[in-house]
Amino acid sequence: MGTREIRESRLDGGRRGRPEETATRVELEKISSCFAEGDRSSAAARTASEDHVLRVKRFEAEYGEDWDGTMIEYDSDFVNLPLYVANAVYSDDFRTVLQWLNKGNLKERVNAKFDVAGNAGLLHFAVLKNQLDLMSYLLLNGADVNILDSAGCSVLTSSCVEEENPSKSVRLLLSWGAELFEKGEQVTNERKLLYGHKMSAKGNVEVANLVSSELGGRRCEIVSAPNTRDDLVGKTCVVEEYVEISGQYRVRMEFTNEELLLGIGNLKRRDRTPQDPGYYVECKNNRLTRREFKSNEECRAFIASLRADVKELTEVDPNADAKAEQAAADLLAELGLEDLEGPCSSASKKNQPASSGGKKKKRGGKKKGRK
Repeated sequence: MGTREIRESRLDGGRRGRPEETATRVELEKISSCFAEGDRSSAAARTASEDHVLRVKRFEAEYGEDWDGTMIEYDSDFVNLPLYVANAVYSDDFRTVLQWLNKGNLKERVNAKFDVAGNAGLLHFAVLKNQLDLMSYLLLNGADVNILDSAGCSVLTSSCVEEENPSKSVRLLLSWGAELFEKGEQVTNERKLLYGHKMSAKGNVEVANLVSSELGGRRCEIVSAPNTRDDLVGKTCVVEEYVEISGQYRVRMEFTNEELLLGIGNLKRRDRTPQDPGYYVECKNNRLTRREFKSNEECRAFIASLRADVKELTEVDPNADAKAEQAAADLLAELGLEDLEGPCSSASKKNQPASSGGKKKKRGGKKKGRK
């Protein structure tokens, strides 16, 4: 297969979008609606869906059924988000999204980009749909909160220019350390104020207050005691808003929900991280479950225990994942479903010999040199 053919048939190869493309809600919704499975109102959509399945089958015949996530293109450093996964996010089909995330390299797939929509990241899709638990799951597993599209805009920037800003999503992004980026560079304070003015003019005062103030929406640690509240030092809170008349921030304490007015001198940023998130969202049976804690110490201990369990399992049986995939394939064979194919198929042939054609695959985002 020549280079041109690979470019035309590759569905998950990591091709970069054109620099002038920028992902917007309108573009993504158009893509979602045009290719939505079972769209009864459009024969063209059904034809496109059938063509999509045929291209998947042709690709699998060339590279094997475990093509999903394979980096075939030569000029990319990210996994491309398959169309059916982007569509699943928009239709709230979490099962399909989580299946795709967890049947490959999770740390790479949480940063997947959709090249058809200007390299918008999977996180961007979750933000636009206000899917807070999915956002948290992606961030907890290594998603870049400041992932950039092909225009060099971050998720926070794209969210702020939308007519309908999802304020809860913006707050979550800010608590994880999101920043405003334009053309690949973090914006200046003057530009932040300009963003705030534009959003206020559109009637979104809440988000404007958050992005235009220094600590708006941020997760912070209390570093000095207000009045006689020495018990608060070292505790974490989330800034709800900047109160201009007093020059203070209204904060909500984590774990107790107590609300206080604090000055900027009482606070320092303590962005959420996968090691110190303050809460946890886990995936079980392709469902997301949020777990709350009584303190940051309890949360960190829980996460440390999870990592210890994973390390122990890997040491006991480093081939555990491959064996689980083979067991699933064997079960499908017993049920007579071994020929089931298509974008949603989770069957894997990792343990089968390479095809006689001598084609080689490189997984995990590694580039393949040109011939």
